[in-house]
Amino acid sequence: MHKGSFYSVAQYGQLLLFLLIFTISCHGQGTTNLPKDSKSKPKTTLEGQPKMIRTQGVLSGNVGCDLQDKAGNVWFSTGGEGVYRYDGKSFTNFTTKDGLNDNDVSAIIEDKSGNIVFGTKSGLCKYDGKSFTNYLKMGSLSNAHITCLLEDRDENLWFGTMGTGIYRYDGKSLTNFLNNDDHPFNLGAHYQLIMDILQDKNGNLWFSSWNGGGVWRYDGKSFKNFLPSADYYRSNEDGRSVTSYLPVTSYLPKVINPLSREFLTDDMIFSIAEDKVGNLWFSSRRHGACRYDGKSFTSFREKEGFVSYGITSILEDKKGNIWLATDKNGVFRYDGKTFKNFTTKDGLINNSVRSILEDKAGNLWFGTRSFGLCRYNGKTFTIFSENEARQ
Repeated sequence: MHKGSFYSVAQYGQLLLFLLIFTISCHGQGTTNLPKDSKSKPKTTLEGQPKMIRTQGVLSGNVGCDLQDKAGNVWFSTGGEGVYRYDGKSFTNFTTKDGLNDNDVSAIIEDKSGNIVFGTKSGLCKYDGKSFTNYLKMGSLSNAHITCLLEDRDENLWFGTMGTGIYRYDGKSLTNFLNNDDHPFNLGAHYQLIMDILQDKNGNLWFSSWNGGGVWRYDGKSFKNFLPSADYYRSNEDGRSVTSYLPVTSYLPKVINPLSREFLTDDMIFSIAEDKVGNLWFSSRRHGACRYDGKSFTSFREKEGFVSYGITSILEDKKGNIWLATDKNGVFRYDGKTFKNFTTKDGLINNSVRSILEDKAGNLWFGTRSFGLCRYNGKTFTIFSENEARQ
């Protein structure tokens, strides 16, 4: 095992499978025009109620709700079927046959120029409305697994990867960050997975990590790392304990300040969201969600009326409600006072939800694991998958 790893070989395999499930959101190289042959054009579903996923119960059924572009189209990533674009009437499917560099897509954004940028298992790809271009095919990025994307206010492109940290591309040069993170809770380079990137109202960039790194805040000059308290590591649910490798007193002071109130609830963070008043919300693997007001963290777990396992995505809707997607318990809506749970009993297509997106009309889209896509209009759920089986 790598130095700082705390998992057995069997646990590594299980963790890798889990990561693959959830990561399914230049230089003028590799331009591919869309084929003129009608048989090779992107597949569009028109008849009846629009449907999206042709197979369920397999990895390609994993759906990410990633983006509504300036034209109003909603884009969805999948773990094996490329991407889907929904124009309000029909779905159009883009795959490698149409120029996409890989059918395993983790993230989609729209840049300031109106290009749709895709982060895939094989690097970066962008679509200008006519053709796909594979770009930044250099060095370690030639076949990098891109896990998340963000274009900042200065039009720098930031992206997280599986195994090689964070990159920033300013249009001319590429800079790599956090690739040499050596804190003792790092699960090894193979699991150095950056899950999400967010730029807050103050311009700070936040990065969440799956490899035990918690979250980082970048102010343009330096990084600040946020981790759980010392007690978390003295007795960790995963069986990871710093005492297995080093005496607590000899290492922890180098990692955290025990007197600080800036403690996360978990060191494995899926996603980050910012609410209207500037609070940051973090979703974790085992310890629910937590909210950061710039000074201290507030935890939301079972005792607050909220499930504590596997929070995969967080979103604040236009009404100010906080929505939290979970790995096993559907989605929760928090109105600032109480939590309401929505599951398959209420019409949700599946209780394992990996992403949430709100469109301009106020509809909420939920992408699930292995069971496709559904939309909630505030009253009812509509399913957009060929088979409407629920679990």
